[in-house]
Amino acid sequence: MTTLSIPALPASLELTALRQRLADAQGWENKNRTLVQLARDLPSLPEAFRTEDHRIQGCEARVWLYTDDQNGQIALWVDSDSRVVKGLLALVWSAYAGRSADEVRNFDFAALLQELGLSRFLSSSRVSGLSAIVRAIQRAV
Repeated sequence: MTTLSIPALPASLELTALRQRLADAQGWENKNRTLVQLARDLPSLPEAFRTEDHRIQGCEARVWLYTDDQNGQIALWVDSDSRVVKGLLALVWSAYAGRSADEVRNFDFAALLQELGLSRFLSSSRVSGLSAIVRAIQRAV
């Protein structure tokens, strides 16, 4: 199997910075615009890895996940063909990248969505898709 050199998390996607940007964005229109901006900062997964082996089932949009263990910390790369979903994936990446297996298993992504004021704006199918992504990351550690 081919491995992939996973890029470092851009400063604009660090969890503290994301929390602040989304806290400052009031209402769905502004939060949605912020998510689209975040999507631009998330590096795209190379086409060679946009395969069914890396595709997450349970998402309406096409979503791909690549994970690797790097010295006891999870390295991951997520991508989607939907800009809003890719913005949500930026949150996933910032929440889980570089964490230990215990931190990955214990991180409450649903609580993060609630804290950021996003849960009330997300459809049940989008929440279900995000849950599928989080479960896939947790299984990978």
